[in-house]
Amino acid sequence: MTPFIHSLHVYPVKSCQGIDYASMELTQNGFSYDRHWMLVDKQGQFLSQRQLPQMALIKTEFDHDSLVVSSPGHGQFEIPLRGKDRNKVPVTIWNDRCSAALVSTQASRWFSDTLNTDCDLVFMPPAEKRQVDPQYAASGQTVGFADGFPLLVLSRASIELLNKKLDKKIDINRFRANIIIDGCEAHAEDQWASMIVNGIKILLPKPCSRCIIPAIDQRTAIKHKTVLKTLASYRRHDGKVFMGQNGLHLSTGQLRVGQKIEFRQK
Repeated sequence: MTPFIHSLHVYPVKSCQGIDYASMELTQNGFSYDRHWMLVDKQGQFLSQRQLPQMALIKTEFDHDSLVVSSPGHGQFEIPLRGKDRNKVPVTIWNDRCSAALVSTQASRWFSDTLNTDCDLVFMPPAEKRQVDPQYAASGQTVGFADGFPLLVLSRASIELLNKKLDKKIDINRFRANIIIDGCEAHAEDQWASMIVNGIKILLPKPCSRCIIPAIDQRTAIKHKTVLKTLASYRRHDGKVFMGQNGLHLSTGQLRVGQKIEFRQK
């Protein structure tokens, strides 16, 4: 069977809920508005479900010219898609330092109240160019507020294999991939150097090492450490646990569910 795109996913606010699409535009930084917004503490350090698992409960959806976020017990809040980037602040994502723009005092207050943590909501200004690690991106590709790469690719069969080893099945959304592929064996993506979809070449230069987030139920924000222990039993290498492949696209265009994937072995 020829591999194909099973589903496409965008995560507008880093570590909050994602949105599923039948088709999606692949832009310079990755999918449109993917990890375009991010929460930071007062020192500019990024926040995620690692520190605040309740971020999993914040829903995101697009409505005309706004991103609407909502959370049980806290109502909803509208964020303009084209914010004013007058108020710049330095932010840190892992080892990267870059410039971000504060959305608004009101947005920061809504997230601070919702998460019971003093934080600010920032977005990636159009002029900001956060470079992907040049060890993997020789052409100077850029990324938004994702951990390090514009895309994350994962096969359904990989999750199905994990679920066979677990007492209670988990949803694939815990792994927060952008492109879910089907029609291949479990972890087939590990052996691909690149894939071509709709004429767009996507390099797969580095496997994705996993943190605590896959252990967090995205419906309840409750951690189940058995997930990582099970995954580590057969996916540990050099002290890290790997699942899925980081993706680096060489051109822009549109991807759609059902599109066939041509791949190149390593």
